[in-house]
Amino acid sequence: MVNKKEKDWFKLKRYPHIGLPLNPSDRLKWIEPYVTSIEKVARHAFLPFIHRTARVKKFRKKYNATNGKIEFVLVNGKKTVRNPNEKKRELFYASHLDSLIFSYYAFQLNEKYETKLSDFGLKDVVNAYRSVPINPDKEDSSNKCNIDFANDVFKHIIEYDKKEFSVIAFDITSFFDNLHHELLRDVWCDVLNVVKLPDDHFNVYKNITRFSHVDIVDIFEEFKDKIHTQKINKLGVKLKRKRKKIDKIKFLRDQDAIAFCTEKEFLKVKNKLLKPSKTKIVNKKVVYRNFGIPQGSPISSVLANMYLLHFDKLINDFVTNIGGIYRRYSDDMIVVCPLNQKSKLIDLVYSEIKKYKLEIQPSKTQIFRFEYKIDKLQCGEEYQNGKTINWHKNFIYLGFEFDGQTVLLKSASLSGYYRKMKRGVRRAKYYSKKTKKEIFKRRLFKRHSYIGAKRTRKYIWNEKEKKFLKSEYYNWGNFLSYAFKAANIMINNKIKQQTKRHWKILNRELKK
Repeated sequence: MVNKKEKDWFKLKRYPHIGLPLNPSDRLKWIEPYVTSIEKVARHAFLPFIHRTARVKKFRKKYNATNGKIEFVLVNGKKTVRNPNEKKRELFYASHLDSLIFSYYAFQLNEKYETKLSDFGLKDVVNAYRSVPINPDKEDSSNKCNIDFANDVFKHIIEYDKKEFSVIAFDITSFFDNLHHELLRDVWCDVLNVVKLPDDHFNVYKNITRFSHVDIVDIFEEFKDKIHTQKINKLGVKLKRKRKKIDKIKFLRDQDAIAFCTEKEFLKVKNKLLKPSKTKIVNKKVVYRNFGIPQGSPISSVLANMYLLHFDKLINDFVTNIGGIYRRYSDDMIVVCPLNQKSKLIDLVYSEIKKYKLEIQPSKTQIFRFEYKIDKLQCGEEYQNGKTINWHKNFIYLGFEFDGQTVLLKSASLSGYYRKMKRGVRRAKYYSKKTKKEIFKRRLFKRHSYIGAKRTRKYIWNEKEKKFLKSEYYNWGNFLSYAFKAANIMINNKIKQQTKRHWKILNRELKK
């Protein structure tokens, strides 16, 4: 059995896929013996991933690269300072059994990777996708989140023993999509301390690099008249499975969809739906691309961390030797260093990242100057190789802004929260008018105000013990839950001042 203090790799997914979902009661009967069997995993035939594209609108100000001044942009023929750009994220979901195999092998790799981090002195350097305890001396310590990681960096900046210094933020372009397969295989062997990948690991490696997928739109259209569904009653008991028609993809969750089809049904239309991860066909042969892994699988995060193991070691050693700090959160890297080492460090990062077949866009690299003026630490962004400094530009890291004195929520995050609030109120008013009923305010208050900000664990009725027991599921609250948590952790922050008008704004929107 799994140690309670360890993160359990056995996590059943709820999303509909090819094949019916697995039962928790089958874990010890056949699932765990199968997933942990080297011979069975080495021969396992992985099902295709299901692919969907997540789109997020980002409203960003455009700054002149030379002088740092805000530029006007045209949106629908009108001048504005914020340009709404749509960011696409390609996500892939493994089938239920495949997901557990990826999860188990991620668990194994992570243990080995953590040992490497200790050996290389990188425990505090790589932050993303890891369980890092807030208090390592406590056995039951909770783990750090991005709030804690950002707070650590801001503390380092405040405590840095130079009157002038640089903070450089790098961003790797399309990180997951550009991981080179041969380099990934080499570091996989390195982490396992083997010359050649064992058969089971090689099968997992092969299916996370040369993967095939089915688009969610295509598989939904094929089976939308006979989707597998199953309701769960208030006591947590699963009711009888049914097959029914679902009109739109967005209704899958509300209609309790558990599967698009069975494996046998999929095999009949496989050739019609399947899209292998190929780039082109040369001489009637499929040529697979030699880079990229799917974002969204349980093993992708640890592979992304492992991939830059030796890069992290080299950069961290250099930065430590010049009296700075280096941190990496997935594809976001930041360095705090003396002013006179800035150019040398940027050149080193750019030249080394190319060895890993990755790219850092110079336009996305931000250089911030921190300087004490009248005993106050001030922040500004550098332009034109440090000749021009915009002292009104804050350092942004992991969703927070820092001006040298005060920590704030990123203004784009706050704007996004208010946009969602206003959109929710407009929708409620529309349906209220359509149905000629009063606006259901309770739901709006729960989603967008302090009323729904409290995070609570859900309880599920246990028929055997005839009482409610704590489940592993939480009510995660809303945006304000995150804001209040950040306000309690962050040094010198004014986060509660940023959100204190939310109740007034929500009620004002309701009264319009």
